[in-house]
Amino acid sequence: MKHQDFTATPQRRAFLSYIVDEYLAGRADQIKGVSIAMSVFGRDETFDQQIDPIVRLEARRLRQDIDGYYAGPGRSDPIRLTIPKGGYAPRFESVAPPAEPVPAQPAPPHVSGFGPRRFFRAGLAVFGALVLCALIWVSFFASPTKTAQLSVQPLPQGPVVAVLPFDTLGEGPSYFADGITQQLTSELVRFRDIWVLPLGSVRRFSQGGTDSQALRAEFDADFALEGSVMDMGDTVELSARLIDLKSQRYIWVHEYKVGSSPSDIYAAQDMVIQDVIGKLAGKYGVLTQDAMKKAARTPPGNRDALDCVLSYYSYQVTIDLDRHHAIKACILRALEQNPDFAEAWAVLSNLYLQQVRFSLGGDRQDLFAAADAAARRAVEIDPNLAAGHLMLANMRFVLGDIQGFRQAGQVAIDLSPNDTAVLAHYGMRLAFSGEWDEGLTFVERAIALNPVHPHWYRFPRVIYEFDQGNHQQALTILDQIDMPNFFWTHLWGAALNGELGNQEAAQASLNELRALQPNFASKARDIFSIWQFDDSFQRKLMNSLRKAGLQAEA
Repeated sequence: MKHQDFTATPQRRAFLSYIVDEYLAGRADQIKGVSIAMSVFGRDETFDQQIDPIVRLEARRLRQDIDGYYAGPGRSDPIRLTIPKGGYAPRFESVAPPAEPVPAQPAPPHVSGFGPRRFFRAGLAVFGALVLCALIWVSFFASPTKTAQLSVQPLPQGPVVAVLPFDTLGEGPSYFADGITQQLTSELVRFRDIWVLPLGSVRRFSQGGTDSQALRAEFDADFALEGSVMDMGDTVELSARLIDLKSQRYIWVHEYKVGSSPSDIYAAQDMVIQDVIGKLAGKYGVLTQDAMKKAARTPPGNRDALDCVLSYYSYQVTIDLDRHHAIKACILRALEQNPDFAEAWAVLSNLYLQQVRFSLGGDRQDLFAAADAAARRAVEIDPNLAAGHLMLANMRFVLGDIQGFRQAGQVAIDLSPNDTAVLAHYGMRLAFSGEWDEGLTFVERAIALNPVHPHWYRFPRVIYEFDQGNHQQALTILDQIDMPNFFWTHLWGAALNGELGNQEAAQASLNELRALQPNFASKARDIFSIWQFDDSFQRKLMNSLRKAGLQAEA
């Protein structure tokens, strides 16, 4: 990287130098708005971020400077620096250099099974030798006396996505289209199960007549995300469209209308980004639905590491506990083949905790230790993996360390603020710890961002309404949950119908609960306590279950 290629103001260069210096010194957790304001912008100890937005505004501009560099002169850089939203600590990741077009040549008859994607991805196998390039890149911004060890994270897997430059139709505003394009690219990069092509490598593909066949032939891309912005006078209309390049058809289209003033546009930009990312990315988004279905159809013995992780997320939709053993076995096999697959370690942590949470057998303390070790291993391999920090948070929650839970959970949210699985897991536990308003806000945001969400996202609202004495409202929400093989469905069906005097329905739910959890009455306290329900709530719930007929087993 050449000094003159990075076209940021001296002040924003100083901003970047400061945060990289702190990162390399091992103080990433101390990079805060106040410290930046005092060290870079000359503010004193009276600095108030609510009154003086200098750091927040300059951070947004610095992110745009960095995106602009990678869209232009830095498009071939093997190491990419980003500043994830929600914090100011930098992140370094290996990326693929833009491929040069190669005239199509017929493959020799004896060559098969080594298509463009494998050529495209194979180039990243040499990135371990290019760590030195990252250090040289960083040293340009940081103090030359500082050194640090940077690790190249495991290669991302999953569908290949091209974010095409959004078109500006008519007279503008072009900055809205440019900002949306850059932000969508940056946000999608957060998701480890999506392979996002560098923006500079696809910039030459036109919107009006996108050559999807060339895009697929050159990069073996699976999807292209395109869009346009049109000034309608009082409003600005933005259209976002996802193309399935294999079938050559649109599979998702959405339109947004925002006010036309710059302040309205800036205010709406984050909302649009959240909505698009929420619906497309994550394990339950449009981009991964096909891969998840394919993994479910693949025989267990033939599943690769990614298939096993996707099968875990498919299992999480209904939490059919009869599948738990097979899913765990698949993850363990995946880790034998790929011991540095961070996300596999993260989901393994949750599978261990589920053995305790749902009384599936095993020594409680041994399972806690295994879950904790797996979560820590995930974060050790990939410190920027939100799922790893989320599982550390879940572990702290189980142990009753609510402060530690909140700290680790907030890291996960900061790393991936639009990942609906992160929002739902963290929000549910936050609600159960007594922070109902804040927790339900996270959960309901997860539901709103992605209509195709696991039905268990609705349980926190059921439990809240029950706690408030709104039994009919709770039952109405419960009826929307299609999880017939999950014992919570029948537990709450029995409790709520018992409270409402629907004895026949309560007895039917209780029978289903007994079938799925034969010794529920004797295990109830352990099952409830792992969710940090207090004693008064547990007594209230057990009383409701007795009204359904559980007292015969007590």
